[in-house]
Amino acid sequence: MALQHPRGGAPGAIIAARYRLDELLGSTTRTEVWAGHDAVLERPVTVKLVHAGGVATGAAHLPLPGVAAVFDVTDHDGLAVVVTERVDATPLDRLLDRQPDLDPDDVVALIDAVARVLETTHGSGVPHGALRPSNVLVRADGAILLTDFRGTGEGGPGPFDPQADLEALVILLAELLAHCPRAGVHAHLRQFVDRMLTAPEADRPTNVLDFRMALRPVEAGPELDAVENRHRALSRISATVLGLLLLVTLVAAVVLTSALLGAGWSLLGWD
Repeated sequence: MALQHPRGGAPGAIIAARYRLDELLGSTTRTEVWAGHDAVLERPVTVKLVHAGGVATGAAHLPLPGVAAVFDVTDHDGLAVVVTERVDATPLDRLLDRQPDLDPDDVVALIDAVARVLETTHGSGVPHGALRPSNVLVRADGAILLTDFRGTGEGGPGPFDPQADLEALVILLAELLAHCPRAGVHAHLRQFVDRMLTAPEADRPTNVLDFRMALRPVEAGPELDAVENRHRALSRISATVLGLLLLVTLVAAVVLTSALLGAGWSLLGWD
């Protein structure tokens, strides 16, 4: 079947004599993403037709959980074609369209899941380079996968600066928190976003692990827990002592009152 137009796909079109396009999943001015079928290996795939811009192949080096695998990179009628695994998941940007109101705790859990995947890929020497809601796929069980890895400047593993991914993470966090009731957003999250967006680079987290730690409120360590326990114990002791003092005072008052009344009756001759 011929393509719909010189630079686009159509249902049933065969790409690179192998991949059949079945359903258009999404498109921009630069790309089209299709659900497709690999006629050689008889498996479902996702086929991206790239009209303009770079080709995201960084995940070809990353057989890791949480990363949508790249199966093939080819071309067709002047278009770059990237074939990836087909996953039963929904892009985050579509979920936001369907469910505009979010819970802050769910936002933190999602961002932490994205960060954990990035922490693993960074450990393998590959940054994402194009993190945005459309590249975060969310499964029905809440698990996430990342797609469209740009990798390093050479496309593969190598030295890189993690700041670009960290900045993209905090922008994603800010975007998701904007979908939450402001009164429900924890103060430390607002402060963290402000710090990441405005503070000098030296005052920001320098790696994904630091970013993940900063997502959580500061919790008391064992030493502080011990101090708090001692304070609670002292409070209970103080309360007990105060109760005993009040009881003694009350008894003394009763005794003194009885003695005074007895003396008064004697003076009046009523004893």
